[in-house]
Amino acid sequence: MMIAASDPVSAVLIQYGAVGAIALMALAAVRVLFNRVSETADRERDRADRLEDELRKLNELLRTEYLGTLAKATEAISDALSAVRRS
Repeated sequence: MMIAASDPVSAVLIQYGAVGAIALMALAAVRVLFNRVSETADRERDRADRLEDELRKLNELLRTEYLGTLAKATEAISDALSAVRRS
């Protein structure tokens, strides 16, 4: 992706000949690399948000399962204590 020669910065750099052309290409390369990094960061942010939501759902599911298991265990202990008291 090249910067148009009508750009004021490009026009000034071209006046310096080969050094200006190299600087212009370096600026174009930096721009391309910056855009790639920005896109990657956006994708990773979206991925992190999606995984955070999934983790939240899994934690909620585990809590629900634990509550059910704890309720059953409490009931079993209560039944066992009642049986021991009757004996």
